[in-house]
Amino acid sequence: MKGKLVLLAVLLLPWLSIVKVDKFVFKKYLPVLTFSSLVIAFISELSKSFTWWKVRKPLFPKLSSDISFIFGPFFIANFWVFKLTYGNFKKYLLINVLFDYLFAYPLTSLAEKLKVYKMVNMTRFQLFVISIATALINYLYQYFIEDVLRQRRQ
Repeated sequence: MKGKLVLLAVLLLPWLSIVKVDKFVFKKYLPVLTFSSLVIAFISELSKSFTWWKVRKPLFPKLSSDISFIFGPFFIANFWVFKLTYGNFKKYLLINVLFDYLFAYPLTSLAEKLKVYKMVNMTRFQLFVISIATALINYLYQYFIEDVLRQRRQ
């Protein structure tokens, strides 16, 4: 029960940070946030096949992807990173490297101690590299979306 409460908090608490965000700003980044969530869900599907990590007590055990992480901290952290850095690639990359490092090392260690999830057949460094690669793909996707919207306005 404690594990499920932690996962429920992981899902819901990050959303409190965007309560007062302008809805137009949120909508601007919604396509890349959705895309990113799909990419992470795909990686989670691969994780189940290759046993890269194991979530101890997922909120929805029948789903391979643990939505508490995907639609909680990853979704909201992606929003804040894009809102605060998009348009300045160096800043975007620096913030992502910092966040992905924190996720792969100290936060993953904490999650393992709290018995939320456990790394199995993937190292923390591999998790870090996948996270950075995902961030780069996300930036390219947002650039593509903005380019399409820019062309439609002309």
